[in-house]
Amino acid sequence: MTKAVKPDAEQPYFDAPAHIPDGSDHQIPHSHRLVYRDHEVIVHLTGYEYETFGETLWAVGAEVVKELEIVVPVSVDQTQHYRSYDEALAHGTALGKRLVDGL
Repeated sequence: MTKAVKPDAEQPYFDAPAHIPDGSDHQIPHSHRLVYRDHEVIVHLTGYEYETFGETLWAVGAEVVKELEIVVPVSVDQTQHYRSYDEALAHGTALGKRLVDGL
């Protein structure tokens, strides 16, 4: 297992999934932590801003940590993006809980 490290708030935690279109003007990385069934779930979100379209698309991934060890490395949703932060966070939280349930 690998030691968990605090994500850099200035850098996206994962590469842009294929469903994110090229041409983003700016990336907004964010992480959210929660405890679920004695595991720490870290939801990683990256917003991709498109000034020409006036919108931000959010990609999401989740990883599972226990006692500072990464139990499940980051799993990125490779199928869809979200048009709101709240929707992406809800999906990432559900993804993280499913990863814990699968242990």
